[in-house]
Amino acid sequence: MSLIIGLGLGLVLFSLLWLNLLSLPGNWLMLGVLALVVWLWPSGPLTWGFLGYMGLLAVLGEVIEFVAQIIGGKRGGASGAGNIGGIVGSIAGAILGAPFGLGLGSIAGALAGAWIGCFAVERLRQESHKQALEAAWGAFWGRSLGLVGKAAAGAAIIVLSVAKVISQAA
Repeated sequence: MSLIIGLGLGLVLFSLLWLNLLSLPGNWLMLGVLALVVWLWPSGPLTWGFLGYMGLLAVLGEVIEFVAQIIGGKRGGASGAGNIGGIVGSIAGAILGAPFGLGLGSIAGALAGAWIGCFAVERLRQESHKQALEAAWGAFWGRSLGLVGKAAAGAAIIVLSVAKVISQAA
């Protein structure tokens, strides 16, 4: 029975992982599902302590996402305002791109939004075209690495949780 529950849990968590790419709280919704499992299956292998560790992984994913975009923009020469423009643009781009490509358009939208948002703000700040381009590319690559980092944290939550549930079956 634990095998079936583990595989079902893995499927639900994997579907929530994709919400991260839409700039939605996929990792946090995964924690909500895990909390529900702990509550409904108190004698199961998942415990509140384990859920706390998964919460730390979710926090780590958020920190990686935020810091990567900020560092990427800074390395490209973006100002603080340019970085904020990149973050806001990324969220808007993800939302606008979501209807395309079965939801995968949100990835391209988030990356393009980071680039456009940072570029637009830097140009509004009277930065040169060349400087704004460099800053925008920094925001783009930072956002790319941030998405990967947050998704990796979510993947770790899935693997650890499913492995813990399935290991009870053995």
